[in-house]
Amino acid sequence: MTASFEYERREYVRLPLTVPVNYKYLSHAVTDPAIDEVRSGTCRNIGTGGLLLKAVLPNPDWLAMLLTRAMHLGVNIRLPGQAKPVKALCRVAWTSAIETDGTLMIGLSFQEIAQEDRDAVTRYIIKAQMPS
Repeated sequence: MTASFEYERREYVRLPLTVPVNYKYLSHAVTDPAIDEVRSGTCRNIGTGGLLLKAVLPNPDWLAMLLTRAMHLGVNIRLPGQAKPVKALCRVAWTSAIETDGTLMIGLSFQEIAQEDRDAVTRYIIKAQMPS
């Protein structure tokens, strides 16, 4: 008899959440003008360690840079009920395949985030899990 266990690699709990995210690709190695664009995507879940972002990848050549951490993402997340957006510099932990519409799912880890913003995420997650 073989037992099957799913292994969860996340260090933090993730809360399902669908909210808009503004994001920007960041890299000193890219000269493509598309890198300067602020884009809109969708957060699919969030935790104190990062988020899942549905995003557009304007240049498929950037995928290798994301996965090797030669490129990062700056994100602004507007949590429900919060006046200020949570801002963070993120590194890519993983990506899905690029869909035919040019979107992909990007697992992001917070690399740099102010303690105030991390606390806001933590409070939101705790509050969302409390019984009404």
